[in-house]
Amino acid sequence: MRRSRKTILAVVLLALAGIATVLQARGQKSEESSATRKDQIPTLTVCEALSKALEYDGKMIQIRDRVVGTDEGTAFLGEACPGILVTDGKVWPSAIAWTMPDNLDLIIHPVNFSFDWASRKRLQKKWEQIRGQVPAECLAESYTGMFEVWSKAKARKAYRDGWIEIPGFGHLSAAGAQLVLKSADDVTPIPGCKPAQ
Repeated sequence: MRRSRKTILAVVLLALAGIATVLQARGQKSEESSATRKDQIPTLTVCEALSKALEYDGKMIQIRDRVVGTDEGTAFLGEACPGILVTDGKVWPSAIAWTMPDNLDLIIHPVNFSFDWASRKRLQKKWEQIRGQVPAECLAESYTGMFEVWSKAKARKAYRDGWIEIPGFGHLSAAGAQLVLKSADDVTPIPGCKPAQ
């Protein structure tokens, strides 16, 4: 009789340990899946980002769209949604200027990352492979970074011994939004793109 009670007790204890292990594993999976959801960075076009600019302001996003640039500045361009971004009564061009994370004088939110230069080399290599096959205006580049949207309330910030007011982003402060670059992710042909003749 004693042995059977000990055996039953051992079986019950093993069963309870098994149930506890299953519950713990389920809890970890739930935590992992919700952490994964929180950590997912949305991939957006210029038009998508600018249409919900306040929702994405200060958050990490990936922009995938056409890029235009000169020696004076580079930006993502959203030609399909002119005038979509309006802040404090000002209608901005549908563009998202690029800036580097060390350009702190012109960044509104705190930055806790640096740019991944190795990612830029990888993207450049892929761009060189496909540029002869696809016209430059039909290529979309993808970059991840912190999105910022301009507003008068956030544009004034402490600077050295005084204040600075950021009038806008990018070349000639002409953009109402910018992406503080963290990584260069990809370059791909834009589906259905027909270059101007």
